[in-house]
Amino acid sequence: MYDYFHRELLKRHFAMADETRVQVLNEEGRRAQTQSFMWLFRSGEDGLPAIILYGYSPTRSGSHAKEFLEGYSGYLETDGYQGYNNLPGIRRCSCWAHIRRYFIDAVPKGKQYDYSQPAVQGVQYCNRLFAIEDSINKKYPGDHKKRKQLRLEKEKPVLEAFWSWLDQQKPVRNTRMDKAVNYVINRRDTAQTYLEDGRCSFTNNLSLYAGYFYLHLLPDIA
Repeated sequence: MYDYFHRELLKRHFAMADETRVQVLNEEGRRAQTQSFMWLFRSGEDGLPAIILYGYSPTRSGSHAKEFLEGYSGYLETDGYQGYNNLPGIRRCSCWAHIRRYFIDAVPKGKQYDYSQPAVQGVQYCNRLFAIEDSINKKYPGDHKKRKQLRLEKEKPVLEAFWSWLDQQKPVRNTRMDKAVNYVINRRDTAQTYLEDGRCSFTNNLSLYAGYFYLHLLPDIA
């Protein structure tokens, strides 16, 4: 059954992936404290029935993603992990929830409403994109052509303003703001891939929710 759904998933053109640290007890040849990884691969927002698959790996090596996705061609929504880079036939989409989280983490304590703070400004740009995305999805649920059209009309100008603002930032090295700026700059192209097709996801939250279900609502791995 697993192999069947794996083959079906590889036929899709919109997919999502995530990997989460897990601790496996009584694993032969490894200490209980050793970190392993549970990978999640699922279908994207293509309007077809969802396929969600999990795969265990003792390491976070990108070779596991390459092996699982061999033969897949299309868009792949992920977080910023570089292990998904250079997979043949794949257009990566970066998760805007992760981008926003970096700016949120960079906001100085007690300064979340101080709009002179660059990190707060970064959060506001992200919040604006989230608000537009939410409005589109509520008004036109499942209409991928309309979603692409409105993303280009309403979100692309916000993105262009965001990139212009980002180019002006000169954060102190090794600060949280520096990490946030570099995180986004390094994913500038993949952060805009979602504009190409309305079936592309804006965030990787569907994968995160599925991973949370596996790790927190099912019995412990032993």
